[in-house]
Amino acid sequence: MPPAPPVEAKSPLPASSSPPPLPQSLMEVGLPEIFLANLTLKHCFYLDVFYLADLAERLKLPPSVLTQLLEYLRREKNVEIRGADPGRPLMSSVNLSHRHALTDTGKRRAAQLLEYDAYAGPAPVPLADYRRQVESQSIRGAQVTLEKLREAFQGLVIAPEMLAQLGPALMSGKPLFLYGPPGNGKTTIALRLGKIWDDFILVPYAIFVEGSVIRVFDEISHEGREEEPGGAGEGGDRRWVRCRRPQVLVGGELTLEALDLAFNPTLKFYEAPLQLKANNGMFIVDDFGRQQITPQELLNRWIFPLENGQDFLRLHTGQKFAIPFDQFIVFATNLEPSTLVDDAFLRRIRAKVKVSHVGREEYLEIFRLVCRQYGLEFDQGAVEYLLAEHYEKTGRALSTCQPRDLVEQIVDYCRFHKLAPVLSRENLDRACRSYFVE
Repeated sequence: MPPAPPVEAKSPLPASSSPPPLPQSLMEVGLPEIFLANLTLKHCFYLDVFYLADLAERLKLPPSVLTQLLEYLRREKNVEIRGADPGRPLMSSVNLSHRHALTDTGKRRAAQLLEYDAYAGPAPVPLADYRRQVESQSIRGAQVTLEKLREAFQGLVIAPEMLAQLGPALMSGKPLFLYGPPGNGKTTIALRLGKIWDDFILVPYAIFVEGSVIRVFDEISHEGREEEPGGAGEGGDRRWVRCRRPQVLVGGELTLEALDLAFNPTLKFYEAPLQLKANNGMFIVDDFGRQQITPQELLNRWIFPLENGQDFLRLHTGQKFAIPFDQFIVFATNLEPSTLVDDAFLRRIRAKVKVSHVGREEYLEIFRLVCRQYGLEFDQGAVEYLLAEHYEKTGRALSTCQPRDLVEQIVDYCRFHKLAPVLSRENLDRACRSYFVE
């Protein structure tokens, strides 16, 4: 199953749950006042002289809440008002037009806070709010239809029987096991499955747990909607980012440590583990069995989350807490399943789909698509020669990745020699000599 040109993204549908409302008071923010005041002070330290709007953009909190925080910091002699900037026109509100700055006392206090905890991002959301939001936008409640499945695999050659297996697996939300010989598109299938969900979810910039901050949103795992800054929509809580359902892909680099909170001893805050970032989306374990942890270790780590829908994490202080475990997990491997895991593991994986070598007609169709993608004229006679000479005579199996790899060999050779790439017998012979191991 060769990579095809990416399917054009569709406009997301409305989320099944409403965005949290914009908090209008410190109580509605749901965080301790002293924590918010200290976080605001750290932002002030980096801004030097600033307006209320500057703080609102950094903290993702409304002016009504920030006004209360600044009033507290002024009473503590940490912040002072400088008045309006004569070089800028007056804003509609007196509070918005005032400039603010840290006092010397405030600078010393902010420096002390940054030594203790260097987090200076958007205000986090309480853990309880995060749990409610994850539950309301569960991957198990997302719509999956045959039409969406076909659309997700547009541009790929895939057997109808396989679609018939993948559909129910997606509908269940239970883990999926893709196995079979290498080079036949297991990773491509896994990634395309993520295109089925075209709605959006809300992901917090960070969550607040037992006095600690855990950063959740990152631009690698979460595809935010830039046209709607702040993400939660008009009048919504801007501490949440509107995103497509995430896809987290890990391979041989996966370790047990990557599934636990990562505490930065210098910055003094946490980075969320991979499975937390994958919540409400997909978690793909590629090349399963080749990780730095054994399949049994991964099973032991995830046996409770898979059964109960929640995981347990531990702060460096020893405090343990529960987080939602809501994701569609795909294990992809080219190793024999019976050599990797026991029956107890396989029982917890509802669907097992074998991705095998393709037949002659499928191979020809894949070759035709790849030639179109790379701008070569498809020559069926040349491909029939390839099949007879380099497959039938050698007993070589037909893998879906081979048409792409052979065409790329031809393109690279022709570019080097400044020739127009042509799908000819001579070029195919040369590509096979370079590509296949005798």
